[in-house]
Amino acid sequence: MTVAINFDGQQMDPDSPVGIGVATEEFLRALFRFGSQDTFPVVCSDESAFGIFREFSQESRIDASRCISVNQNDAAKLEEIGTLFRYDPAFIKHVWARRYHGQRRYSLAGIVHASSTDAVMEVAGQYLTAPTQAWDALICPSQAIRATILKVIEGWQEYLGDRFKADQPCPMEFPVIPLGTDIIKFKKSTSEGFRARQRSNLGISPAGEDVVILFVGRLNFVAKANPLPLMIGLEKVATKLDTPVKLVFSGYFNDDLSEEGFKEAAAKICNKLEVVFVRHSDPQYPDGLWAGADIFCSLVDNIQESFGLTPIEAMAANLPVVVSDWDGYRDTVRDGIDGFTIPTIMPAAGFGRDLAYDYFARPGHYGDYLGGTQQSTAVDIDELVNALKKLIANPGLRRTMGDSGRERATYKYNWSLVISAYEDLWRELAEKRESADEVAPMQQSGSFHPSHPDPFAMFESFATHNITADSKVELVTTDWAEVMKLISLKTGLVYSGSLMELEDLPFLIGQLENGKKSKVSDILRLLPQIEPAAVVRTLAWLIKLGICRYHV
Repeated sequence: MTVAINFDGQQMDPDSPVGIGVATEEFLRALFRFGSQDTFPVVCSDESAFGIFREFSQESRIDASRCISVNQNDAAKLEEIGTLFRYDPAFIKHVWARRYHGQRRYSLAGIVHASSTDAVMEVAGQYLTAPTQAWDALICPSQAIRATILKVIEGWQEYLGDRFKADQPCPMEFPVIPLGTDIIKFKKSTSEGFRARQRSNLGISPAGEDVVILFVGRLNFVAKANPLPLMIGLEKVATKLDTPVKLVFSGYFNDDLSEEGFKEAAAKICNKLEVVFVRHSDPQYPDGLWAGADIFCSLVDNIQESFGLTPIEAMAANLPVVVSDWDGYRDTVRDGIDGFTIPTIMPAAGFGRDLAYDYFARPGHYGDYLGGTQQSTAVDIDELVNALKKLIANPGLRRTMGDSGRERATYKYNWSLVISAYEDLWRELAEKRESADEVAPMQQSGSFHPSHPDPFAMFESFATHNITADSKVELVTTDWAEVMKLISLKTGLVYSGSLMELEDLPFLIGQLENGKKSKVSDILRLLPQIEPAAVVRTLAWLIKLGICRYHV
């Protein structure tokens, strides 16, 4: 099953690997590797984006000739392909464009990662008001994100119901397909030799009893995960156990505030606990620090999080995981089997309406919105301490949970399985295009988009007369030199794209010469090869230039 990728290349930044950018790159690599299609159609915003896509494909050993640029307005080509997929939720403009060409011609699909932004919450409402169809889909990487999106849509439905006293269902599919990982690339993480080298680089004797707790990801306490519960909990563990404990943060600080905050907390909280910061691009660890760690721990407490790929990567690296019971982590980690999920606590519904309003009323204060909600989201530190003590004190338990996690990552989150799930979805959507009811089909005389009506309909009342099929037109001059003089003026021909081809103009004038007053319907009948709208606009243009005369 073939899919066209809508690609702009803006998120390909290796120096600041934000989650959605990493996910996009990994998805494309997996599609190139495991997808069943022979060619890779791509809809790009410009030639530069297409160039980035081709370069990226070549890095994945895909011949550039297999990458095919497709114009987003080429409905025939998109119909042949079947599905246009954006790696974000913003495909509403494509929905309206498709209505112009025919809504059953192809499917549209997107994916949502962070559901906390106002842009995503607004687009969720547009899924109701735009002509989305049963053969369209918004892919959710976790059950938590699906529930969030449906909650926003439900809010829009309630509002529209109150406002217009009508039920407004959303016909789209909201399937849950997780993110994936390449299990093979983590194989070396299980090598004892590789582990020894990494621990030596961290200043740990290979034969030492030190237990390394690893966090991987963006180091931002406002928009990712507050480190305080982890530091407080591990400091308690370190003071109670004889085993030396080292906490390693592997990632990057994307602003000075984050770096200052993390390092201040480490200096003031951690006395027995040793804390190390390693930049994600450190040449000593080109494949990450997985091999040098004993336990992976990520206590995400942020509403911007959606899935969380790092626990799956940790499981692929044979590490037991300790994660917050939060969003997508809840789907991926089995408590007591692959590791432990730590309970989280947040205020009930009704205690954050002012935060929502503040975010709405103060554009650009997204960080405050995230910070305000994260600040009132707690991780159960006592449960965290209990879980970490069990794992630190029991190497056998670490091995057992690590083995369980690797098996789960292999048979559930390997990219080959995830890409297969995507292709199953493309097939399902194609079947629905054949049989499902169509929502809001475009009427012959109607507009494809309420905010982009036919200008001659919208401004109909401006004119004294309107050219209809019953209107009559008379040719005023047969002097071709005069005609050419008028149409060659800059003020005479403003935008040729709205008219019939100028090379066909003699055919039109030839028809007008056959009678003194020609009926528009007769002219259209005699020129069947030309788009009627272009003919009528051309007649109006000729009247404008004084070449023709209008008769009521």
